[in-house]
Amino acid sequence: MFAAKNFFLAGGAPPFRFNLTTGSNLNLRTQAIAAGWSGFGKVIATIPAANTISGTTGNTALTINGSFPDGVELINSGLIQGFTGATGSTGTAGATGTAGSPGGTGSTGAAGTNGAAGAGGSSNRGNGSAGGGAGNGSPGGTGGNGTAGGTGGNGTAGGTGGTGGLAILASVAVSINNLATISGGTGGSGGAGGGAGAGGTGGAGGAGGTGGAPGTRSGGGGGGGGNGASAVIKACQTSFGGAGGNGFSVAGGGPFAGSAAGFGGTGGTGGTSGNAGATGGTGVVIDGCSAIQAGGAGGAGGAAGSAGVTGAAGSAGGTGAAGSAGGTGAAGSIGAYIQGQANVTYINVGTRNGTAS
Repeated sequence: MFAAKNFFLAGGAPPFRFNLTTGSNLNLRTQAIAAGWSGFGKVIATIPAANTISGTTGNTALTINGSFPDGVELINSGLIQGFTGATGSTGTAGATGTAGSPGGTGSTGAAGTNGAAGAGGSSNRGNGSAGGGAGNGSPGGTGGNGTAGGTGGNGTAGGTGGTGGLAILASVAVSINNLATISGGTGGSGGAGGGAGAGGTGGAGGAGGTGGAPGTRSGGGGGGGGNGASAVIKACQTSFGGAGGNGFSVAGGGPFAGSAAGFGGTGGTGGTSGNAGATGGTGVVIDGCSAIQAGGAGGAGGAAGSAGVTGAAGSAGGTGAAGSAGGTGAAGSIGAYIQGQANVTYINVGTRNGTAS
């Protein structure tokens, strides 16, 4: 007991030396106690060249705090480094461009012309004329072209990377003999830029216009009446029949009936739309005369016209141009290599990266 007292009076407890092994988020006092330090004597902690003390997200790599009655010294031959900052957020993607407007429907084609009426045959057994054919409808108009789609939106820039972590927190007086590197954590990478917005879809081409309707067919004219014969007026005197009626037409109306004519045959009625006129009537016999002849044939109905063809469709609009991708965000700042600089006495400064406070 007396010897121990004289020992402390003569010079105190001897220094306690130990090595810090590779690890993360270490507390120097806790590590010294774990290595066998009694709480007396100067602590001399060494980080060998092959060892690294690092911090994980939100934590300091090496903390020096608590009670060191006889002082503390750190000899660094390895690496003390704070955690790497977080990667910046990804930018927002650009919006898709607006869709183009569809083209308008083409105009309807003009209707075909109406056929002229067939004329009735003459009273002397004349044949009716054919009705006029209907005209063809015109083609429909071409549909309008769709407009181009809108340009896609630009992506926004990525976020700035996070600041790197703290290497050493020195809350008590400490001597540092830095023979290697003490570094704040590397700043986080900038976030990726937002993707480019796609161009809008082009508008659809307009439908072609409907073809024009065909014109209305006219009817053929009626045939002329046949000749009759009579001996009363004059021996077997021939009498002409009536004229045939005109066929139907849009312009003239109808169809019209043929005219009567004594003992000659009545003219044939004109034809309805697209139909032949009626044959003229046969004459009659009076007083044994035999000069009887049939009426003329009715004219043929007008031919049908064709409807116009549908117009061509318009062209679709082109796809809009894509937007631009956002730029990569800026990298974060390097972290502090030490906090509590006023508590530190440097024996050798070595390499120190980052800030100090």
